[in-house]
Amino acid sequence: MRPVHEHVASLLGAWALGACSDEETQLVMDHLAHCSDCMEESLLLGGVADLLGGTTPRSSLRERTLTSARARRPAAPSVPYYAAPYAALVSMLDGLLAELPMCDWSTTVIYDWNVQDVLAHLSATDALLLQQLEAGAQDLDVDARTALEIARERRRKPSETRTAWRDQAETLCVRLGEDKREDTQVVNLRYPLRLKHAAVARAFETWIHARDIASATGRSLPSPLPDHLHTIASLGVRALPAALELYEGRPADGDSLHIDLSGPGGGTWDLPLGPQAPPTPTVTLALDTMDFCLLAADRIKPTEVQAEFGGDTALARRLLTAASIFAGP
Repeated sequence: MRPVHEHVASLLGAWALGACSDEETQLVMDHLAHCSDCMEESLLLGGVADLLGGTTPRSSLRERTLTSARARRPAAPSVPYYAAPYAALVSMLDGLLAELPMCDWSTTVIYDWNVQDVLAHLSATDALLLQQLEAGAQDLDVDARTALEIARERRRKPSETRTAWRDQAETLCVRLGEDKREDTQVVNLRYPLRLKHAAVARAFETWIHARDIASATGRSLPSPLPDHLHTIASLGVRALPAALELYEGRPADGDSLHIDLSGPGGGTWDLPLGPQAPPTPTVTLALDTMDFCLLAADRIKPTEVQAEFGGDTALARRLLTAASIFAGP
């Protein structure tokens, strides 16, 4: 069975009892729409839950059901609103990793990194954010940190790498929940970001690398929840003016952008592209939300995107080209 199918199967008991989180409930509902096996199982479990409601079940039944579900995939930790996408996508990636046989951990995923190496990279970047929230980080070089972490984790078992990554991610979630400086604290993850935006950036990279791992190992992965995808897309959209300036070495002064992203997680944004931007857009872009996110992550090229342009079409194409400039390994 596919990992997503097994995920949902492991959650059905808790779902029937109404004990899933909002993210888990959405995952179950999305899967039931196209999986007849799980739909039949859910109906059976729902009937059992109704019967239990009319009798006096053993006091241990609910806890046993929840324990069984959580043993397969721990629930996303409680976090502030801006870190909810990160917590949910950490949980999604951990569920994917739980289904990988040992032979898949050596599969080349991206660059020359295997699954364990990708996880080490995520750990290195998460650690950089965590250290800046605590005592401060001495070395802000993500690439150097990644190289050290990969070398360290290659001497360990994949299960140990997974546990260390997950434990640190949960610690980061707790620390984000304790920190009240999301709008004022600036951290550096290759580029300076406000804390709330850095948490979204971590969600973005966690999702993209989960997708990389799923693709490399022949598995499928559900899309982020629409609200979470919107948050990720919004970060990428709002970075477009800076991306264009960095790509071309100067701002697009005298221009304004209107962008419309369609599909789950979509929305519309109006952005100035420079200090002398007019109130009326001089360029418009319309494309699919998922395509935009994959473009910003450098997983697809501008030529692969079906986009509609308006106004200054040359500028629109330059924006699509610049969109991935902040994408790192």
